[in-house]
Amino acid sequence: MNEGWANLSPKDGFLVTQRDYLSDFDQKVLTFLYQPIIGAKAFSLFLTLWTEMSPTTIRSERKSHLELFDILNCDLPNFYLSRQKLEGIGLLKSFEGQDNLGRYFVYQLIRPISPDAFFKDDLLSSLLLEAIGENRFKELAAQFKLTQVDKKNLKDVSTDFLTAFHISDNTIKEPNFLIRETQAEFKQAKSQTEDQLIKVENNDFDFKLLKDLLSHGFTKWESVNQAQRLILSEHLLYGIDEVEMSRQIGQATDLVTNQLNTKKLQQQISKSFTSQTAHKQAYAASPSSTETKPVESSKTDENKLTSEDKQLIKAAKSYAPATYLENLKVAIHGGYVTYGEKQILKDLIDRNLFPVSVINILLSYIVIDRGVTTLPGKLVDTVVNSWSRAHVSTPEDAILQIKSFATEKNSARKPRVSSRKVIEKETLPDWAKNDTPTVKTTPIKKSDQELLQRRLKEMRKQNKEEN
Repeated sequence: MNEGWANLSPKDGFLVTQRDYLSDFDQKVLTFLYQPIIGAKAFSLFLTLWTEMSPTTIRSERKSHLELFDILNCDLPNFYLSRQKLEGIGLLKSFEGQDNLGRYFVYQLIRPISPDAFFKDDLLSSLLLEAIGENRFKELAAQFKLTQVDKKNLKDVSTDFLTAFHISDNTIKEPNFLIRETQAEFKQAKSQTEDQLIKVENNDFDFKLLKDLLSHGFTKWESVNQAQRLILSEHLLYGIDEVEMSRQIGQATDLVTNQLNTKKLQQQISKSFTSQTAHKQAYAASPSSTETKPVESSKTDENKLTSEDKQLIKAAKSYAPATYLENLKVAIHGGYVTYGEKQILKDLIDRNLFPVSVINILLSYIVIDRGVTTLPGKLVDTVVNSWSRAHVSTPEDAILQIKSFATEKNSARKPRVSSRKVIEKETLPDWAKNDTPTVKTTPIKKSDQELLQRRLKEMRKQNKEEN
């Protein structure tokens, strides 16, 4: 779990440098391609840091983060989350230092990758497609596509450099000492301008098993191997295991060339997941494949956890967030996971604040306890900030944090989590018990629906009394 923002103080100083040369075109790329992914706050932070950049970094003249917060009109947690997005997508490097004036940070701006590299990158293009939809995606791809000249019937009549500029042979053979000295300085501080791709942390998705499964088909492995980043991204979001992924890849393979069509793969996965519940399949994942990082043994008092809590934790460890939320909404409210909700889930995974099981507990709390039909970004951020501050790192921690919050709000009443547990006992086990790779959700019984409605009315009544 990342606790960096809790250790950052508004009094800490900051300096801004640039690793690469930034241009007006870079700002255009940021606006159209990056902003839909990172959001307006992170976009504003990058532009603000850009204006604060100085060719000379004099540490004694540094500004405080408080001044930066005033410019951005944001608080510390939101600033840090925006900073994380810039760092995660490869637009910013952050360095920490200490001197006699106190602690300070150096923020190094990195130019966005070129549009052609952006659209060639499976992960970035997938995130952009999810954020803006197919029509806008096609418009942007056409807008940034360079028009190539057909040279078939043309003759190159361009003048070369030495014809246009007359330079003596001695100048070319023996450049001026100042030139040599300057070249050495630039070589020492060489700007690494190569396109930097987002690093996806390796997880236990077994590509060797996937290769073995695909060896019985006709898909060329080279095309699959090149799409590893996209496959990992889809696996983390939907919890698709190796068997189901091999089936999806087979359906997205060009029958003429035997090459994997990555665009078709991501479109068909998204379409199959967001279609009507009666006609869709939800992808279940094993606990080992859904956790993006090892979960440490819980240090919480397990005696405080009821059997329903432990049942919920087992379900939370068994499903990817998108699948978990889909089943939860179908059982409680009906409906489907929207593009906006999937983007919220992607952001949570990218922040690497919690393991997937904790994210699923958070979803249960918001959908069931709070009675919310569609995930609101502000509420998610509020809960995430609260849990980060409380050092929540396991699903056990998350449940106890929910109970603690309910107790603090009204110690005279039972923790709100008790209402949630009854609902989950009626809904989650029905779909959580199925361990097969493909699970079809079934409508909840009428008697159960009536029970859930009564529970929801009780919670809404309790919320009104608290407020």
